[in-house]
Amino acid sequence: MTRNARKVAAQIVTAGAIFLSPFSPTVLGDYVAGPSHTLPTGGAGASFGGLTVDQFQRRTSVVEYNRNALKKSLTALQKFAEVEGLDAHGKSAEFRLFTAAARGKRAK
Repeated sequence: MTRNARKVAAQIVTAGAIFLSPFSPTVLGDYVAGPSHTLPTGGAGASFGGLTVDQFQRRTSVVEYNRNALKKSLTALQKFAEVEGLDAHGKSAEFRLFTAAARGKRAK
């Protein structure tokens, strides 16, 4: 996290995703907001076609949740994490929600 996060984000040239605000944990990108950071592996070629122009373009998703948005997504995040056996992912969102709120970070 940084001050003037939007200004800093505008200067980033190469990133798959940028998460702004204290209420935007990276687990959002895994499950509900924007691209997953999981890359295709093994036999992915059997399901995906050849190269296209899209694969030579840079795309960045900017994810910025406020307190209410994260609170609404928390149950879904925790369920996805539970199903995948990654409980810490769900707990990270819960921790971020309540820690940021306790520190008095205002929602935008």
